[in-house]
Amino acid sequence: MKGSSARQEAEAWFRRYGWSPERDIGAEADVLIRKAQEQAAEYGVSYTPSDHARAFVRNYGGLKIRFHYTPENHFYADPGFAFEGDAENIEEFSRELGEELFPLGYDSYDGAVLLVDGLGRFFVMHHTGNYYLADDALQAVWNFKKGDTQDAEDFYA
Repeated sequence: MKGSSARQEAEAWFRRYGWSPERDIGAEADVLIRKAQEQAAEYGVSYTPSDHARAFVRNYGGLKIRFHYTPENHFYADPGFAFEGDAENIEEFSRELGEELFPLGYDSYDGAVLLVDGLGRFFVMHHTGNYYLADDALQAVWNFKKGDTQDAEDFYA
């Protein structure tokens, strides 16, 4: 995010949907994280949430944020993924990065999955490829919304 005005714009957008820097859903975050782990286990995959994943879920978990002005395009900050096969794809993406990824939520329009690794880097897994978003949660969600990405291959181990 370039400049404080861009950050203020992002914060204002997300506040409309119930987010604030102080937001903390407490123990509900653990329930959401377990749900994502159970979803992955159905496909024979396991995820261990990093401290970055836990912090994101505590701050954004359960939110439904409209990404565009169309009613069908939202980001659901519901850890997990939208489509069968995503669990295996996340596991493969983790191997390519050399860091375990945890799914933080998805875009309702095309099922793109927001992910964070143990280093605090945020990525998106999209049907067109894997992309880096940012190292800051607010910046990452804002970049996801705006489609401002960098090819994730630049980060592969």
